[in-house]
Amino acid sequence: IGFNTVYLIKQVISNNPTATLPQLPYSLFYNIYYKNIVGVRLGAGATNTTTKTVISGQVDAKTNTNKSYDLRAGLSYNFIKQNRLTANVFFDFIVNQTNVKNSNTTTAQVFPNPQTTLTVTSTDVTKGQGAQAGIGVKYKLLKNLSLYAEVPISYITTKTTAELNVDESGVTDKTTSTSAGNNMQITLPTTVYLVLTF
Repeated sequence: IGFNTVYLIKQVISNNPTATLPQLPYSLFYNIYYKNIVGVRLGAGATNTTTKTVISGQVDAKTNTNKSYDLRAGLSYNFIKQNRLTANVFFDFIVNQTNVKNSNTTTAQVFPNPQTTLTVTSTDVTKGQGAQAGIGVKYKLLKNLSLYAEVPISYITTKTTAELNVDESGVTDKTTSTSAGNNMQITLPTTVYLVLTF
């Protein structure tokens, strides 16, 4: 079982932990091995942030909500086991989803007309799935405690659904659009996991 050590430290020292070094999105993983050679690996990560901005003269604050989750499941093979060092290759199936929602409400009045309220809400939902392969290195610090880092090459296809709702004094106008894409990337070993072995 492993914990994303760098991500946890950055959360402590920064109010925006994803702003600098690119990190793997899996905050927690679990690997189980047969004779410490071939194993099954699982990983998961999730974020949920909400930001409210108070605007002078407006009753409601501007709201931004960002939710995401990432999952992986695959196989691992330890091809080097020497003293404190272990190296493995792996292959995973990966899925993720990101939901971004922005809402802003404003009021205005032009005499002699009544006051009007305008609420604009935009929602973007991006779903992705794909695969990744790579190499990882684990260094044993103590009998049951190690550090681990990996370099995955990932390919993922995505579909984004964007929805815009404009509500003006109870009259709603809704617009929906979709787009698709794909992405291939290499993530450098900037994520360091603290690994407990049982």
